[in-house]
Order: sequence, then structure tokens, then C-alpha cells
Amino acid sequence: MSTSPTTDAPPAPAEAWHTLPTDDVLDRLGTSTDGLGPDEAARRLAADGPNELTDRGSKPAWRILYEQVTAVMVLILIGASLLSLALGKFLEAGAIGAIVVLFAILGFVQEHRAEQAIAALRRMAVPSVRAVRDGRQVEIAATELVRGDLVALEAGSVVPADVRLVEAVDLAVQEAALTGESEPVEKSTAPVEGADVPLGDRRGMAYSGTQVTAGRAVGVVVAPGMATELGRIADLLQGVESEPTPLQSRLDTVGTQLAGIGLVVALRVVAMGVAGGEELADLVLTAISVAVAVIPEGLPAVVTFTLAIGAQRMLRREALIRKLPAVETLGSVTVICSDKTGTLTENRMTATVLDIAGGRLVLDQVEAAEAVAAPGSPGAAALAVGVLCNDGDLRVGSTGDLETIGDPTETALLLAAHRAGGGGDARRTAVPRTAERPFDSDRKRMSTVHGPLGGAVPALAALPQDVPLALVKGAVDGLLGRAAHVHAEDGVVALDDGWRQRVTQANDALAADGMRVLGVAYRELPSTDAVADAEEDLVLLGLVGIIDPPRAEVRDAVATCRAAGIRPVMITGDHPLTARAIATELGIAEADDRVVTGVELERMTAEELDAVVVDASVFARVSPEHKLRIVDALQRRGDVVAMTGDCVNDAPALKRADIGVAMGITGTDVSKEAADVVLRDDNFSTIVAAVEEGRVIYDNLRRFVSFAVAGNLGKIIVMLGWPLPFLLGGSSEATTVALLPLQLLWLNLMTDGLLGLSMGMEPAEPGVMRRGPHAPSAGLWHGGLGLRTAWVGALIGALSLGVGLVAYVVGNESWQSMVFTTLAFAQVFQALGTRSTTASLWSVGPLSNRVLVAIAGLVVALQLAALYTPLSSFLGLDALDAAELGICVGLGAVVLVALECVKAVRRRVSARGAAAAARR
Repeated sequence: MSTSPTTDAPPAPAEAWHTLPTDDVLDRLGTSTDGLGPDEAARRLAADGPNELTDRGSKPAWRILYEQVTAVMVLILIGASLLSLALGKFLEAGAIGAIVVLFAILGFVQEHRAEQAIAALRRMAVPSVRAVRDGRQVEIAATELVRGDLVALEAGSVVPADVRLVEAVDLAVQEAALTGESEPVEKSTAPVEGADVPLGDRRGMAYSGTQVTAGRAVGVVVAPGMATELGRIADLLQGVESEPTPLQSRLDTVGTQLAGIGLVVALRVVAMGVAGGEELADLVLTAISVAVAVIPEGLPAVVTFTLAIGAQRMLRREALIRKLPAVETLGSVTVICSDKTGTLTENRMTATVLDIAGGRLVLDQVEAAEAVAAPGSPGAAALAVGVLCNDGDLRVGSTGDLETIGDPTETALLLAAHRAGGGGDARRTAVPRTAERPFDSDRKRMSTVHGPLGGAVPALAALPQDVPLALVKGAVDGLLGRAAHVHAEDGVVALDDGWRQRVTQANDALAADGMRVLGVAYRELPSTDAVADAEEDLVLLGLVGIIDPPRAEVRDAVATCRAAGIRPVMITGDHPLTARAIATELGIAEADDRVVTGVELERMTAEELDAVVVDASVFARVSPEHKLRIVDALQRRGDVVAMTGDCVNDAPALKRADIGVAMGITGTDVSKEAADVVLRDDNFSTIVAAVEEGRVIYDNLRRFVSFAVAGNLGKIIVMLGWPLPFLLGGSSEATTVALLPLQLLWLNLMTDGLLGLSMGMEPAEPGVMRRGPHAPSAGLWHGGLGLRTAWVGALIGALSLGVGLVAYVVGNESWQSMVFTTLAFAQVFQALGTRSTTASLWSVGPLSNRVLVAIAGLVVALQLAALYTPLSSFLGLDALDAAELGICVGLGAVVLVALECVKAVRRRVSARGAAAAARR
């Protein structure tokens, strides 16, 4: 399996601009707070190139076409067509050539989809920016930015390059596209210690393609274009080589095996011909016939049709297939690597726990809902403070659903109060704020001042009503340092050491559960002008635990994956505590399992990582390179890996994985274009449904390949075993080969083609999701399929060859037509008998696959047309009388009887084995 150079060893870190003070950054870049001069900017632009992502080119169309026509099976047919042409067999050459063209077109259409992931990345760029040049703010094209340029950012701006912040006022940046974190990151200008800290913890940096959600800032460009983190992802995407799917690998193996068999058989037949004194033209015709007999011409068409039918079924289950081979690959998956945010979770911050003096309340429980809805209760007061000390908003959208506006943490508080029956707008109108101190990253809290409540807000009945109040929310450690009292069940009491310990333990417990914890508090003020004292001598009301909760249906989906032998692995850019909590709740990991962080991954060699991925189920604070390395390590172990995700940072791993699964609703264009499958409902459980469909498709494809190869083996036996020219001394063309190339082409297209198409419609066998996935190293023939194919092919060949020999010996001039017809009916009955590997045709239900029954009837009609219409002269056939036709049909039915008898024996042996195991 090929690997990108960036994944063979820990990647080298980029220059650690986040560790340097802003003055040092400006000095190193040769700039100042006045920005660059126009001449220097032009020089740097000429030297470094424009600030844009470059497309290094995708696979050209000619190469895709070349790969289609150099497949083993196609090369055999091309050779047969050229030989026919050289011998003047123009009809045969044209027929074989048409098959080759069909192969090439089908493959080309499937593969010729130019990768759009880089184009999607480039669409994230901004057209123009406000830069500082020579001390003046000017608007320039974003592509003209260079290292050392100063750019102005404000709420709503998309960051145009990687910048080190030199000025930041209440700045928050949504970095989910890069890091996977669901809430905006508060930024500052302070340096961060540690060159290898994860991207999400580099608070002094803003990265290209991320969006400013609040505040304003000025940053100096430290990395433009392909040097940005976004550019590194583009490099990773373009460095990832497409791997053949398990199906493609297995079919290539089958093609090679058939080519080898065909070569051996052709040489054998030619050698026999030379020994018998045959003419060269006759021997070449024989070689062509053998080549045609070996190749299942319908295989590409049937594979494409079967995958397309599977794709349609998956679409009805909300999984959109972008690349057809992915349908089968899903059925072979052994590991699903899933991003957390928006994939396993709802991608919506939610207040789930309220910790007050009376204990912990889980907000989605009935008792908790009653407690926080009761006017004057501490829980109701805590949520009411979270509403009033809040800059977010709730609005009713055009569809009647609530829409959130503002910081996700603040809107989570509003939604919690709304569910408890509190109206945010009414409360704000009843007691409007008279002053405020906005949140900032140094204080890590926000406070608002309100006039006397005077009973206007029932939820705050437990608080003083006749004096102005300061309402405060923020980080718990900051509030504890300024709190003197706590609001207990019996009223306000001093915050002594015992209470401090209790609050600290509650905070730690919530954080350990992966939650972001906010404290809410208040204090009485002498007047509404006393803003300076608003955050001193506080009364602590309680703690609120906020988390992006897991999707309700995912836990069952994870359990189903485990039952099906598929190991789920979480790979996220989020905090390790959060990742562990979500993974534990969903059943992906146990509470004491190890969480591997990006910092640890940086220091691991490929061999060390190979050892870690054996049992590690949670990876946190990881970068795009890390995700790629994890996927590579799993693939080196022989796993078939599915990678799910919705962010830009997931795209390289989505492309590298055996099957990339992107989210259709929350997913970025980049992730969708890099993926093989898009989930239209963003539902992890849809992956499970897709895996089930994939297994059904793989079973059907194995069933068809066995069917086709057994039939072609029968034809090879007929071609190889036709000894009449040598036993009887005949030299006419009629006795040189048992069947002519056109007759073999007809049989292959009728049976392998039409009957094969119907086999793709077979429904799932029982227990398809209670067995393990097919081992990646196992070929198509594992599980006894190879032996079954061999004896069925031998039986078909023996029956067809036998009827031809007997007919020839008794002087029946229609012997070739009898061989032709016996082969056809044998494969019709074979198709009916191979609908299940264990169950009888009667228990499966003869009409449960109506398409197969209908096509079997059509094939029979076409075979009769080949015998009894002018088509017979085109194919070189004779009309059979009723007795001859009856013999051919009866011999074909022997195949069905044999298959049913063998299945009955297997069922009996299996039942005895199960009974013996039960007795033990």
C-alpha cells in the first residue's frame, strides 16, 4: 500500500510563531506596525508568489483511459481481436472490439471525475482584505498578501492567511474547519509556550480559512498561500495516492488467474493441434476461441450495474455514493475512524448539567426540569442569570424552529432556560441591563448590572429584590477567587473551605466528563453606577456544564458495528477530556482507556504508532497529518479503513482511507469532494446501514464471479477436451473447435451478462450483520467458494462435452448446437441454484428475486431464438428437434439438482456440528 512521504515519520513542525512575542515576530519578518512599503511588498510577492492555493494537477484523461485498456482481461480480448483481424475474421474482430470499447467506456466514466477537493479549498479564500501599507489601511486583493503584511480582521471576516496576532480585542475565531472544535476559540496576543502545542491551543494565531465570530484584531502574515495550514492540507490531499478498493484488487487477481489459465489452455490446444498436423489459421482460431471462453465479458457491466443498484438502495437510506467501488468497499470495512464534532455529536453546544448547592441536576431528566422551573429555586435562578448576563439571542425562524444567534456557549444557556419555561426576551425587558463589562480572555468572565428586580422575574425570587444587582458568569476558578458567599438551600452562607472544596470538586468532575464549565454568581450593589465593584464579593449560585452532546442514535450504531466485527475509533481535534467522555458514553472506549494526543503522536515513529493503533480507540488534539498517519498505520496492519468527517482537516484522511465518508449537512465542500460517500442526514447510524448494503453487494458480486468463472471453466473444458480432430483424423473447421468465437461471445453475454445483472438484485442473506467482515487478505475464493466453483464448472463442462461427443459419434450433425444449448441451460439452472450458498431454492423463495426469474426467462427465449430464427445462420447453429432440445434442457437441470444436494449435505453437517457444540 503506498504512503505519502509526510506519513512515514513524524512531520516536522512549522516555524513556531505562536511562541514568540509580537515584537520578535515583527523583527523576524522585517516589518513593523506601519506595515510594509509598496516596493518591499512587490518584491516579496515576486519572490514568494501569490497568496493562493495551487493545484498541482490531477490524473489526466489519457492516463485514465490507458489504465482501462491495459487491464489484464481487456488485453487478452484486444489480442484476440487483433488476431481475428489478421486472419480476416472481421465479424469476430468487430464483436470482440465492441466488447473492449464497452469495457473502456464503462471504466472511464466511473474514474474520470477530476478531484474537486483542491478547488473547494480554493473557494475558501477571500477576494479582498484590508491591509496596512506604509501606515495606511488599504484594500488589496487577498492574493497580493505577502509575509510581513499587516491585515485587519473583524467579526464576519474570513482570515486570508496564517497570521500572528499583534492586536486583539475580544477576538473569537471559529476554527472547526481546521481543528474540529465546535465552539469559537478566544484569541489573544500573548505567546504560547511549546512549539508542538496543538493548533487549537495556539491562541496567538489565526489561520487561513477560519472565520472571526466576535471582536476585532490586527495580525501580521507569517505564512501565505501553500505555506498556510490550509496549504499543508492541500499538499496532503494532492500527495495522497488513490488506492485500489478491495474489490478492484480481488478482480485484478481473478483477471490474472484467468489469464494464466487461458494461456496454459491455449498452449495446450495449440500443441495438440500441431501434433495433429492442423493448419496455422485453424490453430489461431482455436487460440482466439479459448481466449474468448476464458474471459467473462459481462463482468465489467455486471459489476457496474450491481454497484449502481447498491448505490440506489443506499441513497434511499440517505447515503450518497460518489464513487461506485465504494459500495462494495463498505462491506469489507474492519475499522471506522470517526471525527467527533458533527459526526458522533450534534455539533450544537448544550447545557446538560446544573450543579447547585442542592446537588447535580441533569437537565434532560423530569425531576431536574421541575426543579429548574420552580420559581425562586436556586436552579431557576442560575439559569435566569445565564439569560440576563448574555449577549446571545433566540429567534423563531421561517420554518417555526428556534434559531440561535451568537456564541454557542451563550446560546446553550438561552436554550436551557427556554426548555425550562423561561422567556429570555421577557426577562431582559423586565429588568434591562444598565451597565456591563464584556467578556475578555484575561478575566474570562462577563458581568451585567441591573436595577432592582422588584419581583419582575419570578425565577429570581430567591435573590434580593430591592437593590441593584450585578450578574456574573465565567470560568469557575476566576469566580471562586472573587466569591465570598454561596447561595445554599437555606439562603446565603459564607464560602468557607468546605464549600470551596465542594465547588472545586464539582468543577473538576464536570470537566472530567468533557464539559465546558461556567459559574454563575451575583452581588448586591449600592447603585447601578457601581460597575467597578460588580465582580467582587460575589455570591456563587451554581455551575453549568455545557457540552456538544452525542447523537442519540449513535450508541446503538456503535454497538451494531461491534457486533459486525467492526472497530470504531474516534479521531478528533477536540480536548482529550471531551473526547474521552463522548467515546465512553457511546461505547467506543472504556472510561480507563488511553487517549492518545497529537503531542504524543508527534514524537512517535511509524513503528511505535503501528503498536499504538492496535488497541487505542481515542485520538485527541490531532492535526491533519496525524489523521493521515493513523489511517496509514491501520492500513499497514491490513485493516480496511473507513474515515468519517465533515471538516477541511478531515479531507486528506478521507481521501487516503479505503472509504471516505463525509457529512452532507454540516460537511464542508472540501470534505465532500475528498470522500467516496456523503451521508445526507449526517447520521452515524446511516454508515451502519451502508455497511449492511455493502456486504450484500459483496456477497452478490462473489456469487456472480463464481457463477461466471464456473460457466467459463465449463467452456474451457469443452474447448480443451474436444479430441475429435485427433481421434478421428478429421481436419474440417467444423471439428477443429467445439465452439466458434461468436458462439462463445453470445453465451458469455447472455449468461454472464444478463443473468449476472439479475444476481445483483439478490436480497440479503440472514445474519449478514452478525458476522465479521471479509478479511482484507482473503481472496474472492475464500470460504470454500473456489472449490464450489471448480466442481460446478467441471460438471457443466463434462455434461456439455459429453453430449457433444455422443452426438458426434452417432453422426448427429447438430452436435455443436447441442453443446451450445446444453451450456446455456446449464448456466440458467446454475444461476437459480447459486442464489444462496446454504439455503435451498425453495426456502429462499423462487420468486423472491423476480428480476432473476424474468431475466432467466428472457435468456431462454434468446437462446431459442438463436436456434430457430435467422440468427442461427449468423452464429453458425443448426435447429434442434424436440428430443435434442429436451436432452439439453435435462442435462442443464442436473446442475441445479447437484447444487441443491450439496447444500442439503452442508446444512446437515452444520446442524450436527451445532448440536455437538451445544452438548459440550
